[in-house]
Amino acid sequence: MADPRIRQLTIKTGVVKRLAKEKTVYEKEVRTERTRLEKFKNDGADEHVLRKQEEVIMECEMMVPDSKRRLIREFETLQKFLEDEQDLKETEAYTKAAEVISDAKTVLGL
Repeated sequence: MADPRIRQLTIKTGVVKRLAKEKTVYEKEVRTERTRLEKFKNDGADEHVLRKQEEVIMECEMMVPDSKRRLIREFETLQKFLEDEQDLKETEAYTKAAEVISDAKTVLGL
């Protein structure tokens, strides 16, 4: 039977990968909505439309810290798992996890 630690490692790796992508998407959405707000302002949009767009931006901005917090928590969990399970170093799952850790460091700005 396969080592259950590899299954755990695969799951943890997937979680970190998904959360890193989620954080990136939220940050991109904030930039997109800010650009949209500037376009509305330049086009002389109605005050109501501008207020609604600012609300959209605020909602998007609220998601970034939450996604970052969750990513940091899972990143640290995966990193500790890799440190504790050095005997899996030769497996493909370990290599993939190390790559995801590296990508997550970039997303987190570490």
